[in-house]
Amino acid sequence: MFTQLPYIPIFRHISSVAIALVFVTALLRWDSFALLDNRLFDIQIEIIRSLRPDLHTRTGPEIQIVGIDERTLQSVDVPIALIHRPLGQALESISDAGACAIAIDLVLPVRSFDHLLPGSDAALLRGLSHATQRTAVVAVVDSDSEGRLRIPYAPFVAVIGERSLVTAQMPLDPDGVVRRFDPGLSVPRLRTLAGEVSYRLSGDSTAQLPGWIDYTRGSAFSYIPLVEVFEAARLHQRQKLKEWFTGKVVLVGSVLPYVDRVSQPVSLVGWEYPNTAPPAVIIHAQLLRSMLGSGLINSAPQWSKAGLILAFLAIAWFPGVRLRFWGLAAAGVGVLILSTVLVTIGWRLETFGALLGGVIVAAIRTSRELTLARRERMQLEQTFAGYVSPQVLRRILAGRLGTGVGRRTMAFLFVDLRGFTTWSEMSEPERTFRVLNEYFALVTPRIHQRGGTIDNFRGDGLMVLFGAPEPHPDPCGAAFETARDVVTHGRRLLALLPESMNAGLDLAVGISYGEAVVGNLGSEERMDFTAIGDAVNVAARLQELTKSLGFPILMTKAVFDRVDPILWMGQTCDQTPQALGEVPLRGHSPVSVVGWQLAQ
Repeated sequence: MFTQLPYIPIFRHISSVAIALVFVTALLRWDSFALLDNRLFDIQIEIIRSLRPDLHTRTGPEIQIVGIDERTLQSVDVPIALIHRPLGQALESISDAGACAIAIDLVLPVRSFDHLLPGSDAALLRGLSHATQRTAVVAVVDSDSEGRLRIPYAPFVAVIGERSLVTAQMPLDPDGVVRRFDPGLSVPRLRTLAGEVSYRLSGDSTAQLPGWIDYTRGSAFSYIPLVEVFEAARLHQRQKLKEWFTGKVVLVGSVLPYVDRVSQPVSLVGWEYPNTAPPAVIIHAQLLRSMLGSGLINSAPQWSKAGLILAFLAIAWFPGVRLRFWGLAAAGVGVLILSTVLVTIGWRLETFGALLGGVIVAAIRTSRELTLARRERMQLEQTFAGYVSPQVLRRILAGRLGTGVGRRTMAFLFVDLRGFTTWSEMSEPERTFRVLNEYFALVTPRIHQRGGTIDNFRGDGLMVLFGAPEPHPDPCGAAFETARDVVTHGRRLLALLPESMNAGLDLAVGISYGEAVVGNLGSEERMDFTAIGDAVNVAARLQELTKSLGFPILMTKAVFDRVDPILWMGQTCDQTPQALGEVPLRGHSPVSVVGWQLAQ
């Protein structure tokens, strides 16, 4: 016969970890994490640019933009597609001024326009040829709606060479922002504009490797209108041209308001409002600044991402809800600061997946623990509700009952069924047991209703605390009202027993007020919450004297002085308390006692 294997809690934790790993792995494939990490990247760039202006220094050739703006088109009085003559003249002047490279971020025409503007082709060819002989020149090639390359007019290709035909396409993130450089995603068979210029100037093949554009370095760009270059050349202002272009990489492109605009993490436009989408030529300028300067920002190694995920999962498994979520919060802040610092040295660490994964796993685990704790709490309540008073049970469930002791000034009430031993001699044990349960069931709710804590049931008697484990606003008043109710309702129950009069069954109550030590008493195997002190002994001795003094309720003068006089009358009696003076107690010095009984 098979026996059931014992349940081992570690199996539950191993399965929970496995489920969490599978969950986080699936979660990390969610594209929304990329959006969050990209937005964080943008914020980090803005923070770094504002806090570290020293990073704005250039470490490579300066990038100069020559812009085709509205003033240029108005001056030459031709559309941008027929700007051959001023463009050709500008290329000659820029190369003569000593530019180290020229990138034309304009699509060269695919056919001749000489029939519309005679001599325009020759002017552009002359400018291209002149510039190509003196410096590195690249020109952008576009593609049609079906993805086919639109090869420029053959004479233009012959002049600059096929290798100088490049693509200006850049990968767009899902939110429409350009943050990356990835030549593998560009037009097939074509090099990228920035990659080709960088390679020609440095000869570094790593210029073709993907990475993140470093928007943290360099100040905002300005531009020189193409018409000003054309005018300076026409007026032979060679010194001005040299100041503009000598030793610089020159980008010629559109800066028109609604032409070729692309969103970027930060605006590096120095001539218009930053909330306007910048011209695409700015992207190529900043990309070249990165490639020719400190380099692109690289993605952190995969092992660092895996380590980050495992670290957050480990924190999500911390014991205790507060420690768990405070740990995640501290780790999250630390990682965000670390990732920002890493950006300044050229590394991008994606954090949101690991952080949010840790938070979700922690939330799942916490929810599971709370569910189990709630279930255990309900089981404890169902199990112990009948064994301890509500105040003690609340403290136990909250983990606040404690194992230490403390002094507390409070009221004590002892109740006993006088004559019970004689009566039980005449009754069957089962009947005795049933009567006691009926009696305790009658008085217990009234004790709890007034904030009393039942210390224990002692055969036919019980001990009640007023002021522990929680403080009581009126311990003496509550103790007296409880005693009055116990006597009133207890006598009604005893009246239903025919033999009770012969046995002399009656209620006896002693009440005292004073200081006692309250806490858990016992050993590690078995403890009771109780009170120890002289006031406890006094209450017990007063309860023993009720028959000899002829009062069902005896209390110390300290209790009497603290009870509101309106409580003496109650609802059904007109008996006033009677001072009995100093009364000797068994094993104790005399105590000033007050007696009270129901009116007949």
